[in-house]
Amino acid sequence: MSAIEWIHSFDRFDGKGGIKPGLERMVAMLDRLGRPHDRLRFVHVAGTNGKGSTCSYLASMLQAEGYKVGLYTSPYLIQFHDRMTVGGVNISDAELEVIASELRPVVEAVAATEAGRPTEFEVLSVLSILHYARQAVDVVVWETGLGGRLDSTNVVTPLLSLITNVGMDHQAILGETLEQIAAEKAGIIKPGVPVLTTAQGAALAVIAETADANRSELLQHGRDFSAERTAFGWDGQTFDWQGLGVQLNGLQIKLLGPHQICNASLAVAACLQLRELGIPVAEASIRQGLLDTVWAGRLEVVAKEPLTVLDGAHNPEGAAALGTALRELMSEQKAVLIVGVMADKAIPEVLAPLLPLASQVIVTRADMPRSASVDAMAEMIARLDPQLPVALTQTVEEAFNLAGERARGTGEAIVCTGSLYMISEARALFFH
Repeated sequence: MSAIEWIHSFDRFDGKGGIKPGLERMVAMLDRLGRPHDRLRFVHVAGTNGKGSTCSYLASMLQAEGYKVGLYTSPYLIQFHDRMTVGGVNISDAELEVIASELRPVVEAVAATEAGRPTEFEVLSVLSILHYARQAVDVVVWETGLGGRLDSTNVVTPLLSLITNVGMDHQAILGETLEQIAAEKAGIIKPGVPVLTTAQGAALAVIAETADANRSELLQHGRDFSAERTAFGWDGQTFDWQGLGVQLNGLQIKLLGPHQICNASLAVAACLQLRELGIPVAEASIRQGLLDTVWAGRLEVVAKEPLTVLDGAHNPEGAAALGTALRELMSEQKAVLIVGVMADKAIPEVLAPLLPLASQVIVTRADMPRSASVDAMAEMIARLDPQLPVALTQTVEEAFNLAGERARGTGEAIVCTGSLYMISEARALFFH
């Protein structure tokens, strides 16, 4: 059995199952391995949307300064190895095999205790820590998997805690209210560790209360730091940033949408805060790192004729951000919308901001059990907009073939969204 086959043999998240709240299995594995995470420096990132982009900006700026950076993100979009990189380079098959062979007896030993058998994400998280320790990285940019308080990643005490926006997602696990979800995200806050956030409203109030209880300095977007966009287009965006006694004008990013200004702003604030903790990052590195940042599947243009855009928006806030960005960038242009969503998501709320942009919708599904049925999605679309033409397909490839036929010669774009898993399949059609 290969390392990847072994990792996939553990319980996986299926919307509700495959998750065992609690950190006891993580602690047990790491204790048996000599607590390798204690030798590493982390920046821990939680939130509903924007985690991956924020992590990517931060890792890129640190790398531009010359630091050796470990980046841990999920889920992967292109290949399994993407989720754990060092210096922008994926873990290799050989490295994966060596570390997995070291980890197997530890996992078996823990599985035989009262703690029970670890989940796939727990095994992955420990494996990545071992990888970063072996590589002696300077900083690990460490993204939560789901939530925060009981997430497998929450075994570390980071240099900084970052919380992006907080919205309604994974309610079956994190809670039915925004406040409950925010409390789970705020669970990554550690005593005395500075917290930076772009959260607002009720979620911000919960985060502020948690920071106060932990005597952790709270730096919030709009009060302690801010960004103002000065230009945007399909080629990227420019913004001015200010805060923490610093003014940076004319910063440039390639990622699209006003929400990416917010994500980049948080990452810049984190870089400047790291200066205070003995990890200096020069202005030139901040500028270059931002400009170098790419993050697949987020308002990603994969073809020009017809214009084809992929975005992994899979919850109401993500879909609203995508809708806002497309209205700006496409102006009066309509889109053939390819959509497929996981069954455990708030599907009508994901669809609602996007349907007004569509001339027609092609419903499809990713090749995984969690995907919503195309018939159920078509019924929801009919209730939201009875006049909108809807076609049903069972595979992502079939959906793109049909969209290409329908968009050809019309001047309309193709927009594919609804799930990162579906976007992963879509990207494979364009990048072999």
